[in-house]
Amino acid sequence: MLFTPIYIAMTFIKTWRIRSFRARLLEFLNGNTSVAFCKVPENAAETPTLSSKLCTNPKNAYLCDLLDYTNATRICSMKPTQCIEISDWVSCAGGLPLGSSEQSPITDLNVDVLFECEMDPHENTGQDIIMLESMGQPVAWKAGSHLAIVLKTNIEHLSVIGFNFIGGEFVIDHCLPVVRIQTVQLSGEPNKASDPSMRSLRSDIQYSLKQPVGQFQWPVHAALLRKLSKVVDIKSDTKNTIQMNGSSGDLVLEAPPVKRTVTLADVSVNTGKSLSGEDIEKPEEAKPTEPADALEDKEVVVENVTVEIQHNITPKKSSLKLDLKKGTSQLSTSLLNISSQIKSVTTHKRIVSTTGPKRPQSQIDCYPVREETARGSTSQQSTPKSVKSSRPLVNTKSPNVLIYSDSLVARDNLEASLRKVLDCDRYTLYVVSRSALEAGAWRGRAALVAVAGCVGRAAPLLLAHLLAGGRLLALCSDLLHSVLPYYKTAEVRENEIVQFNYDKWNSVKMKHHIFCYQASPAKKQFSTESDRQPSKYTGHPGHELDIQVLASEETWRTPSLLQATDLTNSGIAIFSQIHLEADPSDYLGEEGIKSNEARLGIIHKILGDILGLHVKEPQELNQIDYTRGFFLGNHVHKLRLVETCPVSAGARLQQLGELTVQWCLRGEEPQQPPSATFLPVHVYECPEHFSTVEYFDNLTTTSLGRLVVYADVMSTTMHVTSALLAHGVGAVARRQAAGRGRAGNMWIAPPGQAAMSLQVWLTISPCLPLVQHAAALAAVRAIRSQPTYEHLDIRIKWPNDIYFGREVKIGGTITTANCIGEDVYVNIGTGVNISNSVPTTCVNDIITDHNRQHGASLAPMSIEKFLARYCSQLERILEYMATDGGIDAFLEQYYQYWLHTGEAIRVKSEADASPVDGTIKGLDEAGWLVVSTANGDVRVAPDGNTFDMMSGLVAPKL
Repeated sequence: MLFTPIYIAMTFIKTWRIRSFRARLLEFLNGNTSVAFCKVPENAAETPTLSSKLCTNPKNAYLCDLLDYTNATRICSMKPTQCIEISDWVSCAGGLPLGSSEQSPITDLNVDVLFECEMDPHENTGQDIIMLESMGQPVAWKAGSHLAIVLKTNIEHLSVIGFNFIGGEFVIDHCLPVVRIQTVQLSGEPNKASDPSMRSLRSDIQYSLKQPVGQFQWPVHAALLRKLSKVVDIKSDTKNTIQMNGSSGDLVLEAPPVKRTVTLADVSVNTGKSLSGEDIEKPEEAKPTEPADALEDKEVVVENVTVEIQHNITPKKSSLKLDLKKGTSQLSTSLLNISSQIKSVTTHKRIVSTTGPKRPQSQIDCYPVREETARGSTSQQSTPKSVKSSRPLVNTKSPNVLIYSDSLVARDNLEASLRKVLDCDRYTLYVVSRSALEAGAWRGRAALVAVAGCVGRAAPLLLAHLLAGGRLLALCSDLLHSVLPYYKTAEVRENEIVQFNYDKWNSVKMKHHIFCYQASPAKKQFSTESDRQPSKYTGHPGHELDIQVLASEETWRTPSLLQATDLTNSGIAIFSQIHLEADPSDYLGEEGIKSNEARLGIIHKILGDILGLHVKEPQELNQIDYTRGFFLGNHVHKLRLVETCPVSAGARLQQLGELTVQWCLRGEEPQQPPSATFLPVHVYECPEHFSTVEYFDNLTTTSLGRLVVYADVMSTTMHVTSALLAHGVGAVARRQAAGRGRAGNMWIAPPGQAAMSLQVWLTISPCLPLVQHAAALAAVRAIRSQPTYEHLDIRIKWPNDIYFGREVKIGGTITTANCIGEDVYVNIGTGVNISNSVPTTCVNDIITDHNRQHGASLAPMSIEKFLARYCSQLERILEYMATDGGIDAFLEQYYQYWLHTGEAIRVKSEADASPVDGTIKGLDEAGWLVVSTANGDVRVAPDGNTFDMMSGLVAPKL
């Protein structure tokens, strides 16, 4: 009787695990994605590729996520969806190839799956044999070195198939082991082998299948399968060539004759991917005699297009037209902004009309336009939307460096060490929690991920980051096991001090990791003691890792520093089995001073020379030289504000939050030098590095920005405007030492960035929540509302970022507010890269590139001019927002510049819930994002969520 409850419990657990597995599959099958399960035998001569070679676009596949892995199994997702053209495959009609029933008991067949089996049966050692028809409806097959079968099934059966596949040996009819299962997208119809030259072979195969078990001979049957498959392959002519004529080069595409609707969507440009042109399809509904002009007012949809561009192309502007009569089409730079050799072009599935929506007469036109905006007409409405691209998992221009450790001491030491070496004008260092690391929202936005100690469930994400071309620094971490499973724990070393040599540093003494890792000598490829360390690792499908031991400790010769480089996407990981994060002086005393100098030098070389980050010399001082401030503006208005401050001990001191300001009139000396908490402001002097003439000549406001506190270096401009001063008072810094971003994020503010805070006094009104969006709009319009500057692709990413195109952030805003009765005091901070090319790019670089590409002569923009125009735009926007109909007018203008109209997005309402698909509609009256889903509209708050908008995900902030 005891076995019954145990059996019930085991059945329940298995069912629960399959359901959990199904939920994960559903999540990763959403969108343009394929999922693959593949076997990786330990002594395999060749590592399985990421996608099956039978697909039409395997070289275009890149790894998205490594879902799970064991020593012999891999489960991964990849983009784009892998396609199979089955016109040269053999139909499964008549029980071919394995004698399966033509009818499957499974219903709702909505998933296409490829099975690849070994052609040599395994001896039945007791494992269950799964019949083909029990998994789905067989469609087509092909035989060669392996037997490939595609069948239709549903997600429930795919979950069971995948769960059993990773659980051990997976064997189907005739004891054939399955080595790969992969979701695919099918096109074409299989060959029924009805040609006279094929009928006899098909009959022989069917006759073979009817033989009794004792008389059935698999080698004979396999030979017949191969022969028929070969004949069908030779007879099938599936290629169809389409010529695409551009203005500067020819595009040659090969496409199977598939009858599917072709849709033109936002085009993304991916470099570095191999190409094939086998995914372009001819519109089914377009008649051959239909003129090209007739297509101009129709929606044209293109899905998963991959083309190879053979020449440098910089075509003039035109529209994309398909000439069905001539079989040609013309590409335009309004959709494909191509100026160099581009490897591939891939579209998303969002539909964009070729004519664009007709806009009503702008409501903004009814508001008075000041001289500042009347000097030239703008044409924003005619500016094309930014081209949507598939953001790569690794953004090489990202300024973020992530730090994680399961030890608080190791975390603090690692952060301190990186701050001493990295150029902090280029990178922002973030310490992340375990839950944030495991959530993965950082992927694609990290120049470096540095970890120390145990990484837990985040290991697959970090591995995927590496395989996508990312940079990893792992100190005394179990991540080594996930990246290089060959490395095993050899022994335990408790607080042992070791000596090692690396580059120019000899006999460096440092503390070793508690575990000692080395390559397992049991592996057959390590035949001698000298070659126990492997030079290659091929256990990750589609990737080959080059392994170099950079340094070994002197006694046991186990690796101290190890480098793993992905030869596919050039990702690099550095593993240290010594505590590089800790100062040796802490445990070696004076003896450790020399080792600490070597430690910083080693980190400097690793980060700079190997990982390719921007570093500074370790001996450089981190002391920040704060500077005095200057009060700019109308003299009468300045004195009116200063004289409200009481005089104490001969000084006018005012406490502005964390900052103490001393207003210095003629002959008054500062009580102390400038610092992070003390700012002397001179009322009667002008700064050297800020042109007051250019600033006030371009300022058209009545209040905003008319009084400004300027300093070359201050902690943050937000401190100056954090306490009550006067409506419109601003603060400007040439450089901020502790700039602030939204939600407590740090903000890099190097010289060349326009950094300003404004104090704005408002009353409680419906438009109050939209102030942060108004600031973002003002920053964009400060540039693009100028005549001839309107075509610069500078836009708003909700809720508060300024972007160039869809990939490069060049600015942002932050707003805070305090209420006193009916009055609201809003502190608006804005930073935009004007002339600093790092850490991403800047407005003047964008202008230079625009001039080069279009033969234009736009003048560069100064910080003073931008700030003056920004204040002018913001004041005007706030004024008309407060009038009747002003919010509608504001939103109309806001949508002209933002990035998200009609975009597909996934909204994750809870940390453990699956994302819900939806489409962005716009903003509501409170500035929240409105997303249309199958269950109705969802509103997303601008705070408390993580926005990975460019990859289409909004999730709760952890």
